[in-house]
Amino acid sequence: MEASNVPQLSIKEVGRNNKNRRIFVQVSRDTCGENFSPGEDNRVFFGYQPTHGYGQAFPQQPIAVASLLPALPEDLHPSANFRSRHYHMLTFLFVKRDFQQLGYGRHLMEHVERVMTSALARPIRVQSAVKAVPFFQKIGYTAVGEPIECVCAGTFLFRTLQNMEKNFP
Repeated sequence: MEASNVPQLSIKEVGRNNKNRRIFVQVSRDTCGENFSPGEDNRVFFGYQPTHGYGQAFPQQPIAVASLLPALPEDLHPSANFRSRHYHMLTFLFVKRDFQQLGYGRHLMEHVERVMTSALARPIRVQSAVKAVPFFQKIGYTAVGEPIECVCAGTFLFRTLQNMEKNFP
């Protein structure tokens, strides 16, 4: 994507409180029709499309949200368990439908990856909905194993998941 085509996205790590949890759930519902909330140990990021008023930029409701479970520094050994705490785990990434395929997801992911790997240089893993696999492949994630059929998936979107991973130097 050319620099002139990169969307502006103001990204902020937000605290874990009821207001931010409600906002996160609303973006997940707007995106996929289901309510998802990040886990208690997750770091949460909101992406805002900058708006201007009175000559000053100020955020409205986020158009994208992400949550990530950081790797544990004391977990020094990689594991065959995909959810091992040796790795950072992207737990959710949602971009509102009207803003998808415009570069906002990529922009938010680049920020989240930079923050997480600068704190602890470990791979980032994600269990991606099959529909989102091409997005994650475009930004450098590779499939790990075969897709997983979920018996109790709430929606068709999450019925089949693909484990994916991205390594960082």
